[in-house]
Amino acid sequence: MTQNVLFYARSSTTPHLGTCFETQLHYAKRFIKENGWSLEAICRDADIGEVVFTAQPGVRKLLEHIEGEAIDVIICHTLDRLCSRLAVAKRLLRELDAKGIELWAADPGVQIKTSDLIEYYRDDQGSMFGRGSHIAPMPDDLYEAERLVRLTYGYRYTGAFNADRQYIFGYRAVDADAAQAVQQIFQLYAEGMSPAKIAAGLNTLGVIGPRGKPWGDSMIRGDRAQRKGVLNDEIYLGRFWVPGRDCFDFVPALQIVTQDLWHRVKQRQRLAARGVTE
Repeated sequence: MTQNVLFYARSSTTPHLGTCFETQLHYAKRFIKENGWSLEAICRDADIGEVVFTAQPGVRKLLEHIEGEAIDVIICHTLDRLCSRLAVAKRLLRELDAKGIELWAADPGVQIKTSDLIEYYRDDQGSMFGRGSHIAPMPDDLYEAERLVRLTYGYRYTGAFNADRQYIFGYRAVDADAAQAVQQIFQLYAEGMSPAKIAAGLNTLGVIGPRGKPWGDSMIRGDRAQRKGVLNDEIYLGRFWVPGRDCFDFVPALQIVTQDLWHRVKQRQRLAARGVTE
């Protein structure tokens, strides 16, 4: 019996990784043909940064299709092109299972099952904002668009117009004031100031810290090995870890710190690790 397929794609900001829409569609069509299935619908989204799952217009169309039409299989190129978070993937699979719909990834050509998800998201700590940015795992109810995940300091939620001129809220953008504080932290540390003195200076100036709290030494210094703390979070380079892969997506519009300043900070941290007093 022929399986009716819905193909979903989310464009990548890094075409050199081979995950642009055309590439995803090429491999999906080839996989569908090999299995003797029938492509019935295509849903797609633009990747312009972190966004709540159901805020994406392509995802909303996908959910409408599975509610109102005879779809047997949903296929994506790789799982991260559909779901970037473990909690979201688990809930989506539960909904698909209840309707008898299978989820497949054309690369590597396997059916995705709930028991496989831990392997795909083995390094996911509830955030795709860069490996090492460990926050509490995302509650399942944050799957809904009206419930927003907390963002890393330096970013805020905003909206964007899609190709159909629909305004979609839930995309991430740089927060200008917080980004200025991040740049100042990196600059002062690179010039020799200690995290404790930087934190004291920010508090004196009335700069609000992460989660609305006063600045503290640990917020800035963090842990290099675990990539915690402002000075160690690669999100500020515009780098976003792709779950299930050993690589990052690069989003230039969300870069706050230059490569040169980042390397200067890393050089000073290495000196500090060898015993040079901060």
